[in-house]
This record gives sequence, structure tokens and C-alpha cells, in this order.
Amino acid sequence: METILCVDDEPTQLMLLRLALVRAGYRVLEASNGQKGVELAVEHKPALIIMDLMMPVMDGATAIWHLKQNDATKHIPILVLSAYTKGDQAKRALNVGAAELVSKSLILTDLIDRVKTYIQ
Repeated sequence: METILCVDDEPTQLMLLRLALVRAGYRVLEASNGQKGVELAVEHKPALIIMDLMMPVMDGATAIWHLKQNDATKHIPILVLSAYTKGDQAKRALNVGAAELVSKSLILTDLIDRVKTYIQ
């Protein structure tokens, strides 16, 4: 069973992601900020990371930068799931190594399809 790390500071968003991903057959780890996300990624080396951009402690783009600098995690694809898919933070996330930006308004079944393209 593949593991996916979800990093978001909104508990409801994490719950929705967890329910959809578990139903699709994945193991889910959760972090509420970028720093905790980096720590969990280094420890567990998930198959995919779904990252929000705007979070306390460490924002998503900074977390992505740290993950892509680390030999243990630089190969992990990172899907940015954010309400802000345009603008400076979104550009920064792509520039430091995010695989794709996806709007939080995306239907969860479509998100699962995207997840499968990175894991299979």
C-alpha cells in the first residue's frame, strides 16, 4: 500500500483528503504545517506529497524547497493543492520543484485520478 503525505493547516481539508485517499486504497500521513510535513517526509518517504501553500510555521513553497534539497526526499513528486494557483506563491512552488498546481475547488475524484498518474 503506497503512502501519501497530506500537508494542510485546515483540518477539514485534511479530513476530506484522508477519506478520499483511504477509500482509493492509500495510506495517509497528515501534517498541519510545512515544517512538520518536511519532518514526516524525511522519516516516512511517501510515494507522493500533497501540499498546501499558505500555512503557519513554514509555507508550502519553502517546505518544497527543503524537500527538493534533501537527497532522501528530492525524488518524491509534490502536488500543490491550494486555493492560490496563480500568483507569487504558486510560481515559487513550481520554481522550487512542485510537479503540479491543483485548485482546491477540484472534485476529489479528479484529484485521485491525478494522484494515480504520479504513483503508477
